[in-house]
Amino acid sequence: MGYMGLGMQKWIYGMRPRQPFSMQRKGSFTAVPTYSRKFKLQYSNNEGSYNFGIILFFVMVLVIALSIPHWIEDSKLRHQNEIAWAIKKDNYAFNFLLKSGKSRLHKGRISEAYSEFKLAYAIRPDNVELKALLSETLEILCLDYNVHCDDLHKLE
Repeated sequence: MGYMGLGMQKWIYGMRPRQPFSMQRKGSFTAVPTYSRKFKLQYSNNEGSYNFGIILFFVMVLVIALSIPHWIEDSKLRHQNEIAWAIKKDNYAFNFLLKSGKSRLHKGRISEAYSEFKLAYAIRPDNVELKALLSETLEILCLDYNVHCDDLHKLE
């Protein structure tokens, strides 16, 4: 027998063309055996895995109990760092607003200076210098422009 081309088997190249609208031919195949084993429910005699599960549970509880104090310390330290960072940002914002407000006040932009001082007052309402600048700005706005007079009375 000669070469039949690219490793094709005889049953493939020996197939005749199928008729139109007919069922497709199936190649040869071997039947797969079915699994016919039966199972029954019964209790396990293996107690070693149960003991291992209990030991593993207690080890996990021990590890968690020992790590809780470290977690609490880390949480406190992280909270203190967050508070320090917030205070630092507040100080930076307050100083920026105070400097910007003074600059605007000296340039004659009174309403813009009032806006800056009002924002700074929201950060630190107990600052003496800010209260003086805010009072001066409100007096100018109330006397010259007749606006924010009620804020001036609230501040005093």
